Formats: sequence, structure tokens, C-alpha cells
Amino acid sequence: MSRLRRWLHSRRGLHRAARGTDLHRCSDCGLGFAYPVTWTESGPADWWLLLRCGSCGCWRDVLASNPVVAEYDRILDDDLDTIRGAADELEREWLSAEADTFGTALRLDLLTADDFR
Repeated sequence: MSRLRRWLHSRRGLHRAARGTDLHRCSDCGLGFAYPVTWTESGPADWWLLLRCGSCGCWRDVLASNPVVAEYDRILDDDLDTIRGAADELEREWLSAEADTFGTALRLDLLTADDFR
């Protein structure tokens, strides 16, 4: 057992996750921002995960079964898709604003050949 795992076991004890939706929820603030920092197989059917809440900074370690971890992985994938979609939308808005600014500068003759050296 790693020194980090021993320290966590002695500090707070290991929590067993009952449902897949429990892993993404913080045990302190209740928000769905808990993400895995590290994980390892704890046996043939269990995983040990060290989770940290991105909202309040709370750390916890849990022991979860394969189906619970699979559900948590699906939730993380869905959240990642949401973040990617938001980032893509922000990039489109930024590029559109930049193109509009460039077009306005061209229409107003604010650019010359010297601006492109």
C-alpha cells in the first residue's frame, strides 16, 4: 500500500460508494464537482479512488465497485462533452468578433500593407 493511501486510511477511513451518482457529488458541499485525482484497482471487482471537489477543495477516498466506477466514468464523459461544447462556442464567438473587427478596419481603410509585414 502506498504511503499516500496509508495516510488517507489513518486520517479519515475509507468510504464505500453506494451509488454511481455519489462519486461526482462532494460529501461536504454537495455539488457535483468531485473529480478523480488518482485511482487504482483494489481487487478484482473494486477500485480505490482519491477524489477532490473542484468547488470547495474537499478531499475524500472511496472504495467503489466496477459498475459504480463505470457509471462515474460515464458522468465524467458527459461533463467533459459539456465543457468541450462550451469551449467550442466561446472560440466561435471570439473568432467571429475578431473577423468583424478586421472587416470593420478594412472598410474604414485603417489597414495598410505595412500592417502585414
